[in-house]
Amino acid sequence: MAFEKMSTILREVDRKGTAALAFDCMHYESIAWMVGAAEQLNLPVIIMLYPAMTNFISLEAFAAITKAVAAKAKVPVALHLDHCESFDTILGAIKAGFNSVMIDGSKLPFEQNVAVTKEIVKVAHALDVDVEAELGKVGRAVNKEDFQDKSGYTSVDEALRFTEQTNVDALAVAIGSAHGFYVEEPKLDLQRLSELNAAIDTPLVLHGGTGIPDEQLQQAFRMGINKLNLGTEYFALFYSSLREYVERGEERPGMFPMWNYQKEKVYEYALRKLALTNV
Repeated sequence: MAFEKMSTILREVDRKGTAALAFDCMHYESIAWMVGAAEQLNLPVIIMLYPAMTNFISLEAFAAITKAVAAKAKVPVALHLDHCESFDTILGAIKAGFNSVMIDGSKLPFEQNVAVTKEIVKVAHALDVDVEAELGKVGRAVNKEDFQDKSGYTSVDEALRFTEQTNVDALAVAIGSAHGFYVEEPKLDLQRLSELNAAIDTPLVLHGGTGIPDEQLQQAFRMGINKLNLGTEYFALFYSSLREYVERGEERPGMFPMWNYQKEKVYEYALRKLALTNV
């Protein structure tokens, strides 16, 4: 299958009434292990890079690694630039070979968000690159009001106008999720999701997947979410598995056994999460 456009993956999972998982990655291991887990379940996967990670790996290196892994993969693999507010960074990602980018203008007033997104879509689509945008407030999970205050949820009317005016390939919506570890169990507004899905044809994205109960996630997949972003718990797992390995006090410690230990933990996590899309 190899390297695929995100829009193609999302349209296919939408046809099946489910979602594709998108993992924020940071190096070869995280990319290869996510793709490997997806191959075990014969499911597509989206590999994402959060812009701040460019402090540790360049756009060019990340794209080259992902493409190399995808070239040998048995499942569709897309490459996506996560949450980005910088036009220059987005252009850099496109130049580096990303076939999907996210312009996040959600903090801007509606009309400005439309204008910024349209500008990115015009450039990206001319180069056959997909664009994801965001509408509504998907804040921080440490603040209850960020995911419980419905005044910040995505308006159905605005979502319809936004997608018609921008022609984006995917839209991240606010329906009761937030980024990071939740201070209280979130309760997704599935009624709002149903209304959004009925109103627009654009694939819908759920950010802040860490900590949302599995049952809610599967309901969301059945009701219109076509892409789920995961990062926080995945990054935490890399740290905790490394710490566990070190604390075990191996008699002959080394990088190879450490990586194998981490790989086992990551695969276990990825397989469990990916399996949720079999709804």
